[in-house]
Amino acid sequence: MAKYGKYRSMQELLEAKQGGVMVNRMLEGVVENIQKIRKELKKPKSQRWSRWIIDNELRHDLVSLNKVIKQLKRNAKLN
Repeated sequence: MAKYGKYRSMQELLEAKQGGVMVNRMLEGVVENIQKIRKELKKPKSQRWSRWIIDNELRHDLVSLNKVIKQLKRNAKLN
């Protein structure tokens, strides 16, 4: 058990690492989208995206954040 830290096997260690990588990528995507939306909202109204595009981007971010929350809850149950 001491060989892998708090994980019991190499499989658990790999699953934890893969879950962490997935969560990190999703959070990076959400940050990029929010920065892109902020940049768009600073433009004059005539040059901005339509409200439906912005709504779609925000919905995409919400889905990604929900996936992150589910993964974190799953990890909390395992630990």
